[in-house]
Amino acid sequence: MINLALTKACPSVLKPVSHSGHLAFCTDSRKYQVPSAFVAIPGAKVNPLDLIDSLLSAQCPVVFFQSNSENLEKVKVLGSKYPHTEFIPVSDSIVFLQEISHQHIREWKNKNPRNTVFAISGSNGKTTHKEMLSFILREVLPGKIVATEKNNNNHLGVPLTLLTVQEQTEFVVLELGSNHPGEIKVLCDIAEPNAGLTTNIGATHLEFFGTEEKVFNEEGYLYHAVKEVTAGNGFYLINSDDKFLSRLTPTTGSVTFGESSSAMAKVSFLLDGAQIAFKGQVLKATNQHITGQHNKLNLITCLFIAQSFYPEHREGFIEACKHFLPTKNRSEWIKFDNRSVYLDAYNANPSSMKAALSGFKERVLEQGLGMDEACIVLGDMNELGDSTAQYHEEVGQFVKELGFSHVYFIGRYSHYYQKGNPQGVTRASSAEFKSEYREQCLKNYSIHFIKGSRSLQLESLFDIN
Repeated sequence: MINLALTKACPSVLKPVSHSGHLAFCTDSRKYQVPSAFVAIPGAKVNPLDLIDSLLSAQCPVVFFQSNSENLEKVKVLGSKYPHTEFIPVSDSIVFLQEISHQHIREWKNKNPRNTVFAISGSNGKTTHKEMLSFILREVLPGKIVATEKNNNNHLGVPLTLLTVQEQTEFVVLELGSNHPGEIKVLCDIAEPNAGLTTNIGATHLEFFGTEEKVFNEEGYLYHAVKEVTAGNGFYLINSDDKFLSRLTPTTGSVTFGESSSAMAKVSFLLDGAQIAFKGQVLKATNQHITGQHNKLNLITCLFIAQSFYPEHREGFIEACKHFLPTKNRSEWIKFDNRSVYLDAYNANPSSMKAALSGFKERVLEQGLGMDEACIVLGDMNELGDSTAQYHEEVGQFVKELGFSHVYFIGRYSHYYQKGNPQGVTRASSAEFKSEYREQCLKNYSIHFIKGSRSLQLESLFDIN
């Protein structure tokens, strides 16, 4: 939420706003809810002003639109038809949204030194960290936490998240996404995070970055942003087990964490969770609903973050950890036809694939099942550029080394997987594989692993939308 009076100070606004009070901001006419302000962002082929009659009929109080001759003519017609709506021209709709959110969050932070924008970047686990941390905090501090919704982590999603911050908000959990160089800097310039974490550096979006070193330069920029905003005093977690992130120089406010002997906060793993030893105290996080060492690490990291900012609520956060459930289609255990299925149909890259497969093997053995009772279904890993063949072959071989014998590779890169694991079966798409999976795999195998990039829509094997 934001007081619209703030727009008077925004250089993109050509006309002051007469409305008072607080409004939400919306950029998608299909998701409009009264009484939000609507920001009309031009599409490649569609003018949003042609699609807003329904929200204007619903008494939308204000529309910001990009000023040009075509739009000014459209607004004349709309303004006469919907006199209750104020139409405000801006020089650039996207820049306006970014500027007003930047101004809003800066003013909010200045009101209380405890107000925190905690940003999360990294190759893997950003959304999981965001979901875990916001869940833990909200369980203890309801109404005081704002977090990125779904995967709204880009140049539009970040401003819209910041604009939901209200006076009672104390802590913002902000996910930062990037698939091109320079995008993290843009988001940091908007949000000015005063705390943060870069989860890890891996082979993600290599189609656009080329090398992991360049991924590090992009995702690791958050460290430099927090350092600049806080003069080095801002809380920042440095993953000392990551070969790239371990190169970051600790600041006054930073904490190194991991299994390495050099870590300030030393991580170790439990059967049902993980713990961190820090400054003579041990913090434990347990949960029966998550799978794999990587998710145990995510959970203890989020618990450590929460209690670092609110040590007085330590016990409440520990209890909250027990109740976290994975979000839909992300590292989620589901039951289908009386079979246990590990479903992660949202994203996949080499490091996340290996971590998930290792965690799945742990679960298989914990349940006393044999490796021949498991079915593995791997979909394409996208955006790997020139390394596509290499990484698919590598993961195919990794599955073989883990000892899984019933393996299916789905998608246009399935033959690369099969090169690393010749025993695996290839199928062109989820649609082609669906009946075979339902009629044979589900009947023959007790426990299932399903993971691939979003484009594969592997959840469709179970008729899940």
